[in-house]
Amino acid sequence: MKEIKNVTVLGAGSMGALIAALAAEAGYKVKVRDIEEKFLDRGRETLNSVYDRRISQKRMTEADKKAILSRMTFLVDLKEAVRDADIIIEAVPEIMDLKKSVLKEVTALCPDDCIFATNTSSLSIAEIATAAKKPGNVVGTHYFNPPSRMTLLEIIKHPRTSKTAIDIAEKVAIAMGRAVVHVTDVPGFIANRIFCNMSNEADWALYQGEAKDAFQIDSAIKYKLGLPMGMLELQDTLGGGSIDTQYHVMEYFGETMGKSYGPAPILTKCFQAGDYGRKTGKGYYDWSKGKTNEIPMNAGADFDPIRVLATAVNEGVKLIEMGATTMEEIDTAVLLGLNYPRGLFRMADSVGLDNVVNEIDRLYKKYKKEPRYKVCATLTKLVKQGKLGRKTGEGFYSYGPGEYEFIKLDINKETRVGRLILNRPNRANAFNTDMMMEINKALDELEKDDSVRCVVITGAGANFCGGADFAAFATGRVEPSIDFSEAPHDVFTRIETYPKPVIAAVNGPAMGGGVELALACDIRIMSTRAQMRFTELTLGIVPGAGATQRLGRLIGWARAKEMILLTEPVLADKALEWGLASYIAEPKDFTKLVDEKAAILAAGPPLAQRLTKGLLYYGAQADQRSALYLEAMVSGNIAMTEDLNEGIVAMYGRRKPKFTGK
Repeated sequence: MKEIKNVTVLGAGSMGALIAALAAEAGYKVKVRDIEEKFLDRGRETLNSVYDRRISQKRMTEADKKAILSRMTFLVDLKEAVRDADIIIEAVPEIMDLKKSVLKEVTALCPDDCIFATNTSSLSIAEIATAAKKPGNVVGTHYFNPPSRMTLLEIIKHPRTSKTAIDIAEKVAIAMGRAVVHVTDVPGFIANRIFCNMSNEADWALYQGEAKDAFQIDSAIKYKLGLPMGMLELQDTLGGGSIDTQYHVMEYFGETMGKSYGPAPILTKCFQAGDYGRKTGKGYYDWSKGKTNEIPMNAGADFDPIRVLATAVNEGVKLIEMGATTMEEIDTAVLLGLNYPRGLFRMADSVGLDNVVNEIDRLYKKYKKEPRYKVCATLTKLVKQGKLGRKTGEGFYSYGPGEYEFIKLDINKETRVGRLILNRPNRANAFNTDMMMEINKALDELEKDDSVRCVVITGAGANFCGGADFAAFATGRVEPSIDFSEAPHDVFTRIETYPKPVIAAVNGPAMGGGVELALACDIRIMSTRAQMRFTELTLGIVPGAGATQRLGRLIGWARAKEMILLTEPVLADKALEWGLASYIAEPKDFTKLVDEKAAILAAGPPLAQRLTKGLLYYGAQADQRSALYLEAMVSGNIAMTEDLNEGIVAMYGRRKPKFTGK
């Protein structure tokens, strides 16, 4: 593969300018071309605005901005723009004839081995490529808006795309910080195919009378399923209203995928009436007179979002069966491109594949055997094999020992420290029921591993733990809320009584349940960039994972009341003063301090540590006299251990003891 030095971006609109910026930030020499100087000026303004905001937020310096812009040239002359380009990224408006015209003109001027990447969210790459001198050099790239924040990139291969074109497009994309997924040239690619079909099914569910109104559907999708917005709500508000865009996409799907995939009835009615959403005053909701249409959390209590999820899962499986992409890439696309809380197939595994298949079968039988409701062979096979998801240990994914969705384990046998990393950074490491089960499973694994003497719990990314999600509260029933609270009660109590020392390495913000998790740990080490905060009362709920009991015992009841009732963040200095944090450290020193304290605990006497933890915990549950009796009993038992002998002998010998846990 040749070395890539020069990148040309065609189109200086917001998308083109931000793509060009990513290329310049990656170190490439970048030329940005548009048809008039005024469009280039707007591109410059876009970048200056972005970079000035970053500078004001102390995320970059003036010198950084100057260095990046020095690698960028803005020009109108097309011949000069493409004459030495290694890759051209076209970001002109999504009009097929325009894209083909640009491609034909450009490929007559650029080097023969130049790769042409057309940026589109839906247009056929194969058709665009017919205008090229060398169709094999043409590849599709779908950047998500805004590319400065959305890291996903779909790379689309049409039947004649060369491996070199794909490899170069991927190399440049990775250098630009993109998370790449691959897909063949199918309608909608991955993310839009899943999203638009889910949106259309929400419309069908409303039209078919399976929900009484849009609020009911959107509430269930937003709060039970955990998606950022309801499907109908999003169509009404995206870009001020995108019902017209959704209609055209579904019209295209109907033409290319079959009539069954065409626009749903209410979508069609809205489009024909010119009701495109908030910008026109009406869509699925009435936006007149300043209405905000907030979605109540319990409005969807009687609507099961599996109605929308099941058909999306079926559509995802179709993509796999046709060889368009892979399961992992679909899940990456919905996580990073659609901002879903979980991958599509992870959600399916959680609700149960038997339930997914039963729902699709119900729709197929009830609605005149619509082709889109026909269950895929892969789904049927998995259910027949008893691979139903998490509840059976295997579905789309396997959930055996060491296999996690939300947890990473890092075991260092040399230091004898096991790190349990909360790995849900796109949701601030907030826990749900499945994540709580995985924490418990990870604790099992670490407890059984004799090479681990100390456990460190920390968060992936910028956060420690953002608390709990709201799914349990959206059911409209008391029992699920109680069950959801009991799960962390069991796990956090286990941490308190765990046979090995546990450190909470609070690397970033800890909110609500995240603070309660830290409270259950033996030692809390806090970065100075972190904070602890109970936000529950701002939401009308109370802390439900132990704070009302553990916090007061740790820092005193007056301060516990202050922290919970005022809902104000407690920064590192105050946390240390209050005893909420055992130690604090600047970010640059944080990992080192955690490692040092973990090493001390890992070198300690395992049996004495376990008995001491039990004594401290159970003693606190009883009155003082009972606790003293427990202390005496433990002291008597520990006197018979080999570790006590080793500790005393080592002390006299002025050497480090080598504890065995016996």
